[in-house]
Amino acid sequence: MLGFIAKEAGTQLVSPIKEFNGNTIGYLLVHVANTYKHWAANFAMQKSLPYVDENSVEDIAAIQKLFDEADELILEFLDNFTDLDLKITNTVRSGTITITVTPLELFTHMITHEFHHKGQIMTMCRLLGHVPPDTDVIRY
Repeated sequence: MLGFIAKEAGTQLVSPIKEFNGNTIGYLLVHVANTYKHWAANFAMQKSLPYVDENSVEDIAAIQKLFDEADELILEFLDNFTDLDLKITNTVRSGTITITVTPLELFTHMITHEFHHKGQIMTMCRLLGHVPPDTDVIRY
């Protein structure tokens, strides 16, 4: 998907799309990367990694770097949580809500979140005049 965006819609990475409340493709991509950081690193592994401002990244190379970092976080998350039924309890929203989940629930949430936004991003590309590719991982 990132290769397609770089090739086809890269110059429109920061073009606001009215149908998405003026958000941009870049905004959603950074949001997805931040979500991995939030749940895998800061919530589950109790790190304090800073989030990237969704409006501050303006090129696909910087976004690719964020996703490379997210991949590393997920590998670390999977190494740390081999018991997928383990209960992880932490707070969100500045400590106002306590949540208990399993690593499997967190992982499922993170990838479902990404795929939800991937569909939105492909729709954004279409709205900008680009025909998106099939982005399914398994094809036959």
